[in-house]
Amino acid sequence: MPTTYERHGRRTEVRLHSALISLVAEKGFDAVTIADIADRAMVHRATFYRHYCDKYALVTAIYEKAIQALEQELGPLEQRLGVVALVMKQEDAFREPAMSPELDHALVSYTALFEHFADHARLYKALLGKHGSSWFGAQFRDLFAKHMQSRLQESRNLLSAEQADLDLRFDKTLTMGLANWFVGVIASWLEEGMKTPPRQIAIFSLR
Repeated sequence: MPTTYERHGRRTEVRLHSALISLVAEKGFDAVTIADIADRAMVHRATFYRHYCDKYALVTAIYEKAIQALEQELGPLEQRLGVVALVMKQEDAFREPAMSPELDHALVSYTALFEHFADHARLYKALLGKHGSSWFGAQFRDLFAKHMQSRLQESRNLLSAEQADLDLRFDKTLTMGLANWFVGVIASWLEEGMKTPPRQIAIFSLR
């Protein structure tokens, strides 16, 4: 059972997280100072430094918490993101009159992701938006690319060594491009007020 001191520390961390997110939304990550965060969270600067060495450590903690929440809600990201990359390599997946099982699975996975981002729009809009943290966005991009890449490994296991090497180079380009584009779609959708429903933006993203 957490002690009173531990509970107080957790409440302080929640206030610091919330303070940074709101300040980034107002003035952009680069303009935010430690003093701004401490004032908004109503704590002393010394209290801030007992928890984090700088604002980059704070945004790292927010990122880690966001990924933890994402995987708690949706399960392993490798399964959701990997299936999208596998479908994107099937050139005829989008040409069939009826949706293939693979594409249907990808659509369900993408829709769930957009629903999650909508539920946590304040966080993602602030930190992935044009005035957010470039580090936060890069971490998301690299995470998505890593999970897509790991699933594509499965499709290389049956290839010759030469074919696998060529496919590997293609996969790295494909997954990094997909991940970069995906983060951009999320940020743009959130900044525009999520006017398009999650399922519809997922369909647009896949096509």
